[in-house]
Amino acid sequence: MKQRGSMTVAMSILLLTLLSLVTVSIQSSRTACARTQAVNSMDVGLYSLFSEYDKELLERYNLFFLDTSYHTGTMQMSQTLNHLEAYMKPVLNSGLSKCAVQICAANGFRTASDKNGIAVKQQIVRYMRKNLGNLGVDTLLKRLEEEKRVLKEQEDIKKEGLKEIDPEETEPMPEISESNNPLEIIKGFKEKGFLSFVLPDDANVSKKTADLSSFLSNRERQQGVGEFPELEMEEKFTDKILVQEYSLEKLKSFTDRADTPLSYEIEYLLAGKNSDRENLSSVIKKLIFLREISNLAFLYTNPQKRGELASCAAALSFLLLIPEGMSLVQGVLAAGWAYIESIADVRILLAGGCVPFVKDQDSWGTQLSNLKSDTGKSAEKGANYEEYLRILLLHVSEQKLILRIMDMIELNLRQIEGREKFTFDTCIDAISVSFQIVGPEGKKWQGERMYSYDM
Repeated sequence: MKQRGSMTVAMSILLLTLLSLVTVSIQSSRTACARTQAVNSMDVGLYSLFSEYDKELLERYNLFFLDTSYHTGTMQMSQTLNHLEAYMKPVLNSGLSKCAVQICAANGFRTASDKNGIAVKQQIVRYMRKNLGNLGVDTLLKRLEEEKRVLKEQEDIKKEGLKEIDPEETEPMPEISESNNPLEIIKGFKEKGFLSFVLPDDANVSKKTADLSSFLSNRERQQGVGEFPELEMEEKFTDKILVQEYSLEKLKSFTDRADTPLSYEIEYLLAGKNSDRENLSSVIKKLIFLREISNLAFLYTNPQKRGELASCAAALSFLLLIPEGMSLVQGVLAAGWAYIESIADVRILLAGGCVPFVKDQDSWGTQLSNLKSDTGKSAEKGANYEEYLRILLLHVSEQKLILRIMDMIELNLRQIEGREKFTFDTCIDAISVSFQIVGPEGKKWQGERMYSYDM
């Protein structure tokens, strides 16, 4: 019996030792499991939170942002953090180890409007690079460079001026008379304004207006908190070109005849006025000026047109009894003729036709001997209205262009029921959060996570 008793005591001691080891192992495993749950809950919570991205922004404009205003127009960061905690709880409550969020605080966040829309620009550039590819970007860049070179050459020709023709070798143009005086016709065109001349017959100018004070580019904006240097991107020359292409892809212009709050959205990017009419007028002025340079360059370098200018100037000098003023009259005629040809060009563009950057004898439309006749004709080859808008966009600063794109996106999304208070400055694309999580036996773990759609 004593022998059995000694064996029982020994086994009891051994079992107590093993039980202690098992208990310690279970407790260690439970703690390790709880720590893993805490880490997973942070990641799952952030992934789930950012899955609440604004669907209209993504579907219509390919932009990923989380609207922290929840359709109120005011940033609700506390509600955003509540959503984050709610997504963490299922993970923290799973398994044998029960954990809870004790502290969840935002260290920083980046809004869409911070630094004049740098987050929006980055997403636009990435989207366009993916869409166009390197070959597409290079092709677009080469085309724009060629267009800029041609325009520069024409500007240089204009600066050189008109080479005069000897009056003694010039025969007056017989069609010129008091009733058909090109100088008076040119004067009449300029006095009546260009808008009525350039609009196609079936066009009605939109009367839509907007309150510029409510636009992102003009109002005081809500700001993000903290810096996110890891999200900075290297600035590239092609970024501006890609932003331009994005605007032409996503927004509408006069020739699209769109039913949007402002129908002429690209024109707004160029002019920044509060009405469609003002924006269109501003763009038409720019187009006329652009075409005048090209048309003057053609008149200055084409022998036949120079001969017509000299012949008309001779007839006018005789008619006005100022033969010594023929040289001056030639210059005035050239400028006026180029202006009327430019009006005809812009009319063609607004009607959906094409106008070559550099005119030739076949593509020139108006006749100096009969400026009243509408002989403007669309060329089979050349640039359309969008191509000319692309050139004009080169003269808008990148910062101004991005903010005005955001203006139009805001304005359009506010037309959706329930989205009347949408603002970009309450949308975030990055957040940094600090956590404190309490687990079994009151153990606490602290962690910090940063998440962004750019990651």
